[in-house]
Amino acid sequence: MEAEIIRWTLDLYNGDKDTCGIMTSGGTESIMLAMLAYRVEGLKERGVTKPNIICSETAHCAFDKAGFYFGIEVRRIPMGKDTFLADFEAMKRAVDSNTICLVASSPEYAFGNYDPVEKIASLAQSWGIGCHSDCCLGSYINPFIEELGYPLAEIFDFRVPGVTTISCDPHKYGYGPKGASILMFRSKKLRQYQLYVNSEWNGGIYATTCIAGSRPGSVIAGTWASMLK
Repeated sequence: MEAEIIRWTLDLYNGDKDTCGIMTSGGTESIMLAMLAYRVEGLKERGVTKPNIICSETAHCAFDKAGFYFGIEVRRIPMGKDTFLADFEAMKRAVDSNTICLVASSPEYAFGNYDPVEKIASLAQSWGIGCHSDCCLGSYINPFIEELGYPLAEIFDFRVPGVTTISCDPHKYGYGPKGASILMFRSKKLRQYQLYVNSEWNGGIYATTCIAGSRPGSVIAGTWASMLK
């Protein structure tokens, strides 16, 4: 069931054969685990020991929570006074060699606006770092905007080359029970950075795909049933 939910959501967000995902308890956990993946990737691939992420002041508080849990500096840049969008020029000035991820909200909670995802993702690519598209609020409305004949404010999914992770909640407009979210990765390599496996414990192998050790299967089953319907 879980694999089907993830695959359906990846298809909606224009994933391909290389994209993958995990199911979490909500958008906050999806965002936190995405930031954890970038932190571990930054440490292992580039030796970053004082990581930072950059997001607009309108980005969800889950990014601050990730910073608190995982020791990541969160650099919040101002929104444009007239546009209420992330100030792209301010974001460019905030990036440095310790930056592990740029964040784009698609849309953000405060005003319902879409950050300039393509510009932010392109900037991330130029630095060789990740870009997270937070689609938790748009979730299962986002993929149908164009199909319903409305213009997109921004392309927010895996069609944007520099977007490397996306968060999306089936409990928002997918009619899943509360406590269901999908974290999508452009590559399996990036996903492995947030997995936890301990093979040295004397109780046997302990491995988890997300923060919780035990998870309620009823939420997964309920989400699968609602999406299938």
